[in-house]
Amino acid sequence: MKIKNTLHLLHRPSFKINCRSLFVFRTWYLLLFFLLNILSSYSQDKQTPQINKSKKVETISGVKYILHTVEQGQTLYAIAKVYERNLSDIVIDNPTVIDGIKPGQVLKISTEKPKKIILSPIAESANMAGVKLHKVEQGQTLYALSKLYGTSVEKLLELNPELKEGLKIGQTLKVSDAELKANKTTDFKPSIPIIETKYPSSKEVISPQPKIQQDSKAKEYVAMGTANKPELSPPISAIEKSMMYSGAKKDQYKIAFFLPFHAEEANAIEQQKLISGEQQLPNKTTVALQFYEGALLAIDSLKKLKLNAKIFVYDIDDSDSLNMLTLLKKTELAEMDLMIGPLYGSSFMPISKFAKEHKIPIISPFTQINKILFDNPFVCKVLPSNTLQVEQLAHFVVDSFHTQNIILINNGNAKEVSFYNSFKNTSKLAMLDKKHSVLDTVKEAKNFPVMQGLLSSSKTNVIILPSNSQSYVTEFISRLSSLQDKNKIVLFGLQNWINYDNLDFEYLNSLALHIPSSNNIDFQNNATKFFVNNYREKYKTEPELYSYNGFDITYCFLSALQKYGSGFLNNIKEINYKGIASNFNFIQSISNKSGFENKLVIILKYDKYKLVKAN
Repeated sequence: MKIKNTLHLLHRPSFKINCRSLFVFRTWYLLLFFLLNILSSYSQDKQTPQINKSKKVETISGVKYILHTVEQGQTLYAIAKVYERNLSDIVIDNPTVIDGIKPGQVLKISTEKPKKIILSPIAESANMAGVKLHKVEQGQTLYALSKLYGTSVEKLLELNPELKEGLKIGQTLKVSDAELKANKTTDFKPSIPIIETKYPSSKEVISPQPKIQQDSKAKEYVAMGTANKPELSPPISAIEKSMMYSGAKKDQYKIAFFLPFHAEEANAIEQQKLISGEQQLPNKTTVALQFYEGALLAIDSLKKLKLNAKIFVYDIDDSDSLNMLTLLKKTELAEMDLMIGPLYGSSFMPISKFAKEHKIPIISPFTQINKILFDNPFVCKVLPSNTLQVEQLAHFVVDSFHTQNIILINNGNAKEVSFYNSFKNTSKLAMLDKKHSVLDTVKEAKNFPVMQGLLSSSKTNVIILPSNSQSYVTEFISRLSSLQDKNKIVLFGLQNWINYDNLDFEYLNSLALHIPSSNNIDFQNNATKFFVNNYREKYKTEPELYSYNGFDITYCFLSALQKYGSGFLNNIKEINYKGIASNFNFIQSISNKSGFENKLVIILKYDKYKLVKAN
């Protein structure tokens, strides 16, 4: 049986999705966190120029890499095919490709092909009851192993203290058998559906369906594509803004979700090949499903508020501009009270332009770039930009360490100069605002030797390294760790560092690394436990980060809709949402004619080999 039989259900309204294949996919495939955006730039059917293998090889942190320079027209998929690698193999060594690849960008490709990770046999002995052993092979990482065995990096470190010195080929790791049993796929019952809805072809439209579970939640699906950036306009007055965000409370609200299920591509996958691991669901399909599952739980939770909403779900193909034009002509779109998505910038821009024209609030779940806010006061962006994260990091540093020795590193990378300037300018203003002594200023260093000369033996040395260059960051941390014997050092970096699996955990812990983040899940929190239990009960699998995002975003904005009505943007700055994974509080950081950006940034730090909240 093919997935087509479960996704393509235009004429079978009573059929429920069998989630066996989806569960196996989530259990056995890695890197869902890294693959949010990389597929936006490739298509297997698209003609790409000939790609020649690079002969340039360089050793970085003891690993040999082929350095491939991206040329015009090349795609990540085509590059991976030429070098006989999986997409995930390239992403794990080049995390920035999450935002897409560009001509001139240099990709690191390991000279050794990663081996497929397989479960090790159970090893029972007198002193190792309830423990599995795994022998580390070339290309394996702690993150990958944690996902494979259904555990966490922290748990692996707890069971294997030697990992503080790094993961080594041939090393034997212990894994808790109790966790394995709790996550066994054999406990899954395929007769229980994952979502009580239908997934159509991306070329067709379904009319609204009857009530589901006593709610008037109609489902509708169409396809979408790409468009251009809106133009800037003059600022607006407070009176004009009040009129613009008009909208009273209603008996029923219409809410549209734009999610990339990519049903047609999923339809072509044979279920047995998916289960065996020979083929994968499209990564965007998996993200869309997880996000929507979380959203459905939020909608269920809002029943107690007596929210009456009609839900429309559109399957997006962000590479099909023709279907985008067809969709934008649909009369029902102009009647929406709220739009959530699209998830990605390429398809978000044209929909947000439509939303502006019809004065409909629209939420961007995953896009960080601020250009989607320009001249569109109906956009709400839930992910703080990298620049805003650096600014909030600067405020935290000044609040916590203003009397210490603060050193800002400028690595000379032109692409990262905005991060450097943001920290520099924000920290200076913060110092003045708090009326600190003129001696309490941020020192600047353009290289490691200069920084070393600025270290203090009597104060805590707070080192700020606003860089996303993995090779530079790795080398810098290694050298910095050698200075700890004579100096007390606290290191501050960027969010992407958490994806660098070649960083030494011992160094990160001893340097008390701090990073800004847009997400933090406290698994000891009662609300988190309640969500996880509900998710497990309904979908028979574990929630991923996108599931938490789907819940938080949907619950926050549907609550606002229920409380304030369709003109809730008038009260958007009053929203101070504390969610399971994210916190939301919105500002207009560009102008009063621009959209709203979430300003709440979480500062995480390494403490006892775990990332914990610092602010």
